[in-house]
Amino acid sequence: DQADGHPLLRTEVEQMTALKAVLYGNVAQCMLSLELWRRAVDAASSALHHDDKNAKALYRRSMAHEKLRNWPAALQDALALESLGGGALGKDELAARISKLREKKEAEEKAKKAQEESDDEDDTELVRMKERFDDVVERYDLKDGEAATELADWLTSGEWLVTTKRVAQRWKMEEDDAEAFLKWISKGLEFKMQNAEAAAQAQMAQASPQMEM
Repeated sequence: DQADGHPLLRTEVEQMTALKAVLYGNVAQCMLSLELWRRAVDAASSALHHDDKNAKALYRRSMAHEKLRNWPAALQDALALESLGGGALGKDELAARISKLREKKEAEEKAKKAQEESDDEDDTELVRMKERFDDVVERYDLKDGEAATELADWLTSGEWLVTTKRVAQRWKMEEDDAEAFLKWISKGLEFKMQNAEAAAQAQMAQASPQMEM
């Protein structure tokens, strides 16, 4: 490092590094006050880059991660703060914070696991529905797709109530076969609507100015 073309002494470098850590830590606090959580994380991380034992920066980054609902990162910083003695936080206060963040993290993991299991069940059900639909198509020789297109038109037109009995009469099916046929076509229309809505939302988000949350 140099200043005005002259080399800095080791002690001067250390002082400048410590000062940068303090300044970035102060910026992190300002960002927290402004509720600019991601910028607070960035500033606190810069402070810790210059001083990895900066207790205030650890606490502020943990707080910012918590506001962003990033429980694992918030907990990690709180545990790191504990290993440094807790900084300005009392032992009981820090222990309560760690316990709260650990509960949040575990609850999120539990919810995520439950969602994954539910998704797996949904996927299995979809496979069954598709296999049943294919069986009906094969049994009643509907491979040209005209029946599926006509039924989809019925469902989207809203001109009349589409029932299993009506489908069975139209294509001379058993009612349980008509139910399977109708269920899969309805599911396909549902997916189509969801995809259209997702595309519209993505387009709106892309057109809107990006704002710091």
